Amino acid sequence: MSAAAPSPGALPAGMALPGLVIAVAMIGDTLLYAVLPLYHEAFGVSLAMVGVLLSLNRWIRLLANSGVAAIGERAGPHALMVAAAIGSVVSTTLYGLVDSAAVQVAARILWGVSYAALNLSTLAYAVSDRAHAGKRVGASRAAIGIVQAASLVGGAWIVLQAGPRPAFLIYGGLTLVSLGAALLLPRLPREAAARTGFRLPVPHRLETWGFLLGFASDGVFLLTLAFLMKDAITSVAPVMATALLLALRWLVEVTTGPLGGWIGDRFGARRIAIVNGVLLVTGFALIALDHELLGALMIVMTRGMFNTLIPVLVIERGKTSVLASQASYSTWRDFGAAVGPLSAPWLFLNVPQAPLYAALTAVLAAGAYLCLVRR
Repeated sequence: MSAAAPSPGALPAGMALPGLVIAVAMIGDTLLYAVLPLYHEAFGVSLAMVGVLLSLNRWIRLLANSGVAAIGERAGPHALMVAAAIGSVVSTTLYGLVDSAAVQVAARILWGVSYAALNLSTLAYAVSDRAHAGKRVGASRAAIGIVQAASLVGGAWIVLQAGPRPAFLIYGGLTLVSLGAALLLPRLPREAAARTGFRLPVPHRLETWGFLLGFASDGVFLLTLAFLMKDAITSVAPVMATALLLALRWLVEVTTGPLGGWIGDRFGARRIAIVNGVLLVTGFALIALDHELLGALMIVMTRGMFNTLIPVLVIERGKTSVLASQASYSTWRDFGAAVGPLSAPWLFLNVPQAPLYAALTAVLAAGAYLCLVRR
């Protein structure tokens, strides 16, 4: 986490191991978004409870982001990675172990804390060479994208062959790979930081955009995606159609992540973020106009690009502690992504698709102008 001169391990290729840890740890959570809305009864939960479960980990991260950042500044990212990898193994296994709402709630709480640690510690490894932070974040996102795309398609196939719950038991075993990779990570020097304790960060422009992005794309869109694809694509099973579309998002990060990081380092991430924001808004507008497949394709592609751009924007804004600054943005994006799934079941059942997505388009357009375009 130090901003000192780059070491040999500070090359983009050095992000492969941290990227592998977070990528494999995420496979259970990633598959859950494609499977749970369609197979919620197999997990012993109602459709309304689906929204609670898919948002619960985000609510936990609202508190965990700042707390984990404080722990990481003292214990270092290596310890965070190992603890988070253990948490991911347990949570993924619990998804398929018992058809009980209480067990699913416990698993989502555990995953929320684990992902907060994974996200912040992976960023710490990436920005240990700040001059090439964009390329290193891009390399990390590429590693994540390859694993997530493969796990989505493979997981959907396992669901169709063996059922939804056995798929998560299998993935729980596969997640042990993340623990092995975490144990092999090098230790970084701890980042000097003031002992300010836990606090909820005050939202600024970037945090406001994170909230809107979380509510619309991580919340309402992701929870309703399976139902949009059920109506738009009839030639394949809905779970496979949803998995393929979500896999495309990760493949976009594989191809555009390193390129976007390099451009962000060279020309500044803000210009690219503005263009990307316009395309994201266009995707929501297309769904409002009943072009579900084209709009969904545009949203998953631009949403993936923002995951590479945002950490660079965080660094450019110049706060002293990278972990604290990233935690501030992540907290507000998680807040939006927590509110979104809770609202989505009611909105999708009571508001027609066209006005719902038209309203989201308007809100995102205003947010992109105020938070990304205006200085």
